[in-house]
Amino acid sequence: MDFVTSDGIRINYQIKGTGKPIIFVTGFGGYKEVWTEQVDYFAKMGYQVITYDHRNFGQSQRTEKGHTLQCLTDDLIELVHYLDINEVAFIGHSMGSSLLYDLIKTAPELAKLVVVVDQTPYMLNTANWQYGFMNYTPNNYVEEAKKEPQVHETLNGLSDKVAFALNKARIEHPFSRADNFDLLCEHITYDWREVVKNSNVPVDVIAAVQSPYYNSDFTKWMIEANSSIKAALVDNCGHDIMAEVPDRFNQILRHFLLVNHYLSN
Repeated sequence: MDFVTSDGIRINYQIKGTGKPIIFVTGFGGYKEVWTEQVDYFAKMGYQVITYDHRNFGQSQRTEKGHTLQCLTDDLIELVHYLDINEVAFIGHSMGSSLLYDLIKTAPELAKLVVVVDQTPYMLNTANWQYGFMNYTPNNYVEEAKKEPQVHETLNGLSDKVAFALNKARIEHPFSRADNFDLLCEHITYDWREVVKNSNVPVDVIAAVQSPYYNSDFTKWMIEANSSIKAALVDNCGHDIMAEVPDRFNQILRHFLLVNHYLSN
C-alpha cells in the first residue's frame, strides 16, 4: 500500500492485524522487511502492526529531495495522520531511533511509547562523551562516513526468515548509500541528549552488548538522565537485535508494552 506525502512523495507501507497500533521504523539503508519476525508475532498478540520504507529506501519513491531527518519525521507524522491514528507505540532501530527522538521533540502527543533499538542519543565522540558511533568525532565524521564500516553488523547472522525477506527486497529495490550520504551526515551530527533528559513520553531502550557500533553503556547514561527510562541489554548478538535474536527481542518488547500499559485488544 502507498500514501503520498504533502510534497508528493510516494511512501510504501504495510499493515497487519487489528487493535492498538505499533509502528516499526527502520534505520539508515533499512528495509521494512527487517521487522519480518515482529509482524506476525505482534499481530497475533492483537496489535495492528505497521511497517514502512522511508523515502528513497525500499519500495518507497526514489527522490532527490527531502534527505533530512526532519523530513523523514514529517513523513512518519503524515503517515500517522493518513491512517487516522491518535496514539501509537513507536519502535525505532538505529537511525530510526534518532527519528523517534525527533518525533518526541516535534509531535510528542502522538507517542504513547517510544522504544529505541541500539542507537545512542549522540553519535560523535568527544572528550566528555564516549558513547558515539565507532571512532566518529566532530573532526573526522565526514571522511569516516564515506567508508562502509568494516565490521559485521550481526554477531551470528540474521534469522533465516528475515534473511530471505531482506535479500529479496535488496535485489528488487537496491539502496544507494551515495544518494543518501547527505542524510547520513546530517543524522550523525544531531545531539538528542536534551530530548532524552526532558522527555515526558515514556522511552525504553534495547541495546546489544556486542554491538559493533556502540558501547552499550550509553543505556546507563540514558537511565541516569531520565529516571523513567528502562533499558534491556541483549547478549550474544550484534546491531540488528530484532532480526538476529527475534524471539528474545519480541519478549523484551512485549514486556515494555505491558509495563507501559499499552495492552493489546
